[in-house]
Amino acid sequence: MAIRARLNFNAPNVNQIGMEELYMNNNSLQTQKDLNHQQSFLDALMEKQRQEIDQFIRAQRRQETETLLRQMEAKALVLMTRKEEEMSRALSKNVELEDMLRRMEAENQTWQRMARENEATVATLSSTLEQVKERAVTCHDDEGSCCGGDDSVPGKRMMSGSCLNCGSNGETRVLFLPCRHLCCCTECEAGLVLCPICSTLKKNRIEAIITF
Repeated sequence: MAIRARLNFNAPNVNQIGMEELYMNNNSLQTQKDLNHQQSFLDALMEKQRQEIDQFIRAQRRQETETLLRQMEAKALVLMTRKEEEMSRALSKNVELEDMLRRMEAENQTWQRMARENEATVATLSSTLEQVKERAVTCHDDEGSCCGGDDSVPGKRMMSGSCLNCGSNGETRVLFLPCRHLCCCTECEAGLVLCPICSTLKKNRIEAIITF
């Protein structure tokens, strides 16, 4: 009986075992909580870092995009300025060419008009010279017939081919324009403003040498 009692005395205490198991369970729960807390903290930290990285990347891309856009705008502005300058030069050149064309057309018309006037003047001068030659020959052959009994001095001078201003019989005669009258010698022409025959204002003159 004594031995049995001693064995019962040395047997494990049920209450002690329960406390140890409870303590171990509590420690396990605390450790799990700590692990969960650490995991949550790490997850939150990683999420925060991920968001910061995303924000940095977006900001970097936005900055690069803005820089690229500014560069493209600057290049486009330079190209537009060059194109505008080229268009301005082309427009100015076109205006110059049009003005030159108008001047050339006006000059061409002027030359054509002058050519027509000169042709008419030459024709008139040739006719006048022929008439003067014929009258001069007639006067040399028959002075009385040439004068035709007309006692007027201008008529005699014109028929004889002499200067209507001084009456000289020089070979050189001056044709007044625009009336186209062959009427005076070179010495008198400078002092005459009006044609001695028709009193038309002298605008130009042509010198002709008549040889009989």
